Amino acid sequence: MTRNLIPGLQKVDWSDTARQSEYVNSVVSALNGLGEKTNYDYVCAVSGSAFAASFSKEGWDFGNQRAAGIPIIFEHTFKAFGYGVTRRFKSDFVTDSRLIMDSIDRGFPVITLGGIIPVANECLISGYDNDGAVLLGYNPFMYIEDDHDEPHDDTGYFRKTGWHENMRDSMLLIGEKTGKPPKEAIFAETLKLIKCLITRQMLVPSHHNGLAAHKAFASALMGYEWADSFEPYMSVMCTYKMYLDRQYAAKFLEDNGRNDLAGIYREIAVLCRKLGELIPQDFSAFDMFGDKANLKPYCDTLLEICSLEERAADLID
Repeated sequence: MTRNLIPGLQKVDWSDTARQSEYVNSVVSALNGLGEKTNYDYVCAVSGSAFAASFSKEGWDFGNQRAAGIPIIFEHTFKAFGYGVTRRFKSDFVTDSRLIMDSIDRGFPVITLGGIIPVANECLISGYDNDGAVLLGYNPFMYIEDDHDEPHDDTGYFRKTGWHENMRDSMLLIGEKTGKPPKEAIFAETLKLIKCLITRQMLVPSHHNGLAAHKAFASALMGYEWADSFEPYMSVMCTYKMYLDRQYAAKFLEDNGRNDLAGIYREIAVLCRKLGELIPQDFSAFDMFGDKANLKPYCDTLLEICSLEERAADLID
């Protein structure tokens, strides 16, 4: 049985409570493993993740923050570092396992979008065993026994047997490096992406995006009915991860000479921190959901963020 892996990749977990995106952490680990010198804050901003918003059209969704809900960021993320990337949707096991093994054999990690570990949004795949029947890698849910009870590999990576049946969406295959664009070109393209992320109401059929997502989130808290607090509270906590990432926008904009936009995003970051205070992220506020009046300050803050982002979009040509 063949086995191969890329050793020593940076962990993807939730040990840093200010840096929670599975996608961004996976990209950072993959790129650093390829010899790039980068970090969460920069990747979060340059990828567009710090400017993204997504909210399901189909009721409460614990995965509003999935990168698959904002697919326009994928090519841009890797282009900013000089790499191509190909998104391949789930096919049959032989095809998908071969794609992953070929990438690992070239020394390139793979990022899966949805599944592998069933509850995961994105997984970093760092290796394979048993001819691809077992995948190795990192994801924060690997440390929660109820979500992943298979013993870890002796490298520290998870081991996932039967991974293909849990694969829900697609995978990102990183191409060879061809040349990193100049800083000015990267920022110009990122600004175009930012405007699109703010103003496009629908990037995938199942979700509201951008300004429409902020409004849909507030509308759900005011308009939905629920029998108990678990679903709305869990959805709030998961969706909040996107707002948590707004704090990485201002420095990126300032470093690229857009102090006007940076000022707006500093205001937005303050409001995003307020969201985390209004409904704490620690399961301590279930009682709040018994009276919608308790939720109105949160919704009002969401709409303030929406208004500020609309101003920001108007400043981008």
